[in-house]
Amino acid sequence: SSGINAEYGGPADVFFNLYKIQPLQYVMMGARETRRCKKILDSVTAAAAVYPGQLIPMVLVGALGGCSGKFLQTTEESLRKGSSDLSRGEFIQISFVTKASLAIATLYTLVKSDIISLSIPHALLVCSKGVQRVSGVDP
Repeated sequence: SSGINAEYGGPADVFFNLYKIQPLQYVMMGARETRRCKKILDSVTAAAAVYPGQLIPMVLVGALGGCSGKFLQTTEESLRKGSSDLSRGEFIQISFVTKASLAIATLYTLVKSDIISLSIPHALLVCSKGVQRVSGVDP
């Protein structure tokens, strides 16, 4: 016996075991949702520079920033497989992430357009806490 644990799977195993601790899961999920809100804010800000005063493009670009590649994933899969079946598409069966991204992008667009009077850091906090509560992450 050389004293080495035969069940040790390397650094990934250590991080997996740390992630199994519930308070750490809440912190990591909260950080992920806060990052998503920040990505949406950055996307809305970029769209406001390109499309000043136009609300719909700002909301759409912000939502795309929040859901990353969910919209393109089904299209890419159908092109790769050679089928035209888009019944699993994000436009047909909208996921929670897409719905939350649309709601947050709408809020940020209204704040950016001065329709709603709210500071951006406060809006970021409201959105990240709202997403955490709705998704069941809030302890």
